[in-house]
Amino acid sequence: MPEPTIGAQSPEPTPLLETVSEEVRERLFALGSRRTYEPNAVLFVQDVPCAGLFVVQRGLVKISKFSPEGREQVLRFVSSGGSFNEVAVLDGGPNPATATAVEHSELLIVSRDAMLGLIADTPRLAETMVQSLASRLRHLVELVEDLSFRHVSERVARILLQSVSPHSGIGAGADLTRRVTQREIAEMAGTSREVVARALKAIEATGAISIDRGEITMISPGKLSNLV
Repeated sequence: MPEPTIGAQSPEPTPLLETVSEEVRERLFALGSRRTYEPNAVLFVQDVPCAGLFVVQRGLVKISKFSPEGREQVLRFVSSGGSFNEVAVLDGGPNPATATAVEHSELLIVSRDAMLGLIADTPRLAETMVQSLASRLRHLVELVEDLSFRHVSERVARILLQSVSPHSGIGAGADLTRRVTQREIAEMAGTSREVVARALKAIEATGAISIDRGEITMISPGKLSNLV
């Protein structure tokens, strides 16, 4: 079956580099290293020593958890200007998740030691990190709610709504202007591709969307909202 196409992005917290002074930005660039990753490249994996703080300068990165059996649950996507891996930087523990480039991406990577030294010297940067962590926590609470208390069709509808009303929780940060496969929707929704296909057909039957040769067109955001 052809795969669907849908469209838009969820908002990130105020990007790290936009909330600090020019002096701090220059120090971050001086302390960090720049890396380029091609689509599907793994930046780091969960449960290994902290890889540092990552700032997306260009591109899109997927943050996921994997079960011992290899099942993937997408937590969120990080687009240009966004940062990730703050938890490991601040607590010194292993990377809490796996990061994978979704498209050609350019990133700034700052080691934990360098970040801790800069935070100690820059109260404004510390405040920014706290605000970022607070936003991540709110997102994760909504994600748990979506995965625990919503049926699959409701989860899929929530993902589709990212195209008209970006929100935290399931599908957060997804760049839905690119072609998104049913497998990717399933990884966001915490289910299988086959179940997603059935959910999309059920949603289409309500008149909220139409599917033509695998391409999804939003017909009624209101009807889609009523499903969640």
